[in-house]
Amino acid sequence: MERDLFDGLAYFLAVGRRGGFTAAAEALNTSPGAASKAIQMLEARYQAKLFQRTTRSVQLTEAGNALFQRLDRAALEIEDAIRDFTASQSTPSGTLRLTVPHAVVGFAIEPVIARFVADYPNVAIDLSVNDAFVDLIAEGYDAGVRLGKAIDKDMIAVRLLPRARWVVVASQEYLSKAGRPACIEDLQQHDAILFRFPGSKTIYTWEFYQNGKTVRVRMPPKIVVDNHSAAVRLAKRGLGLVFAFDHEVAEEVERGELEIMFEGQIATDDSIFLYFPASMQSQPKLRAFIDTAKRMAREGAGLGR
Repeated sequence: MERDLFDGLAYFLAVGRRGGFTAAAEALNTSPGAASKAIQMLEARYQAKLFQRTTRSVQLTEAGNALFQRLDRAALEIEDAIRDFTASQSTPSGTLRLTVPHAVVGFAIEPVIARFVADYPNVAIDLSVNDAFVDLIAEGYDAGVRLGKAIDKDMIAVRLLPRARWVVVASQEYLSKAGRPACIEDLQQHDAILFRFPGSKTIYTWEFYQNGKTVRVRMPPKIVVDNHSAAVRLAKRGLGLVFAFDHEVAEEVERGELEIMFEGQIATDDSIFLYFPASMQSQPKLRAFIDTAKRMAREGAGLGR
């Protein structure tokens, strides 16, 4: 497209719509002389007469009228597009794309989504539940949810929960069969359902506090999964111990399907955050979601339930 393709067209449309240079100049906040000169340059560029000028009137020529009719329709479309774009920059709309790990989607993000879609019906949610580490920008996501220590330093993070506490759980069926581990050293004698990160393929190492020190335990890999929800379901079937968030298994513990062990011996994590690139936060849809998450975190409105 030529760089100067649109030069003078605003003057041409203004004069054609208003039938004179004075009225056109007033609409464009310029002088009649500047409007007249712009039309002369346009006619010289295309070597065509666009207006018939007399002392009393300015009329489109036949060629000028044919051009005006097409450009006027196109200009109205452009004006509509600009209005829609401007409105979209002030009102939350469009699709908000989020990536969230299985372990936290139920208690950390679903309550926020429920409140958000009720408050902002013009925004659609595209949610990817994925335990792999995701490049938000490269893969087209507006924001993600992760543990704080897993978030790159160049991202902005908003805390969703006051803390994230890990627990070891097992079913009564498993404990009746294998016995309850009394200490960390007993764990090596037990079956474990371990989590493998989908991206790096590394297996999560269980961490405990003992005598003021961090103790890392590499459990024998009886069962390995890359989905936290699957690990919890397998634990309910009596297949072994699982290392999980307390919120993640809260309902199962309350119903007596799983029992917690090693309370007070596992570190509290640095919590769960909504994170996003700084360049994304000016989007109205993301700004509204951030504000909703912050408000719910302050209220404790169902997060973790």
